[in-house]
Amino acid sequence: MADGGVEKKAQNQALLREVNERIEQVAADAANPEFLCECADEACIETITLSIAEYESIRSSPVRFPVRLGHGDPQIERVVEEHEDYVVAEKIGRAAEIVKERDPRSRR
Repeated sequence: MADGGVEKKAQNQALLREVNERIEQVAADAANPEFLCECADEACIETITLSIAEYESIRSSPVRFPVRLGHGDPQIERVVEEHEDYVVAEKIGRAAEIVKERDPRSRR
């Protein structure tokens, strides 16, 4: 895959992460809010129900993202955790560099 494809996918996932950061802020009192799937598919609008603790666990690493089952992209990530409705995907290579740079928590 050309580097441009990796960059576009990683940037899309970083953007979804920024939206989910806002969802977490707004839904902090909800038991299990719905977060957007943070996969690389620009057309994906699926959600994942996570507790704030589950989301925080995933977000403890700037290169890990919650994605729906089957939404992972082995060209830019590997699955590090499997759950009933979602997996935790960890970015690799150039995609990992991009999402680290765009991580909203590292800019605080």
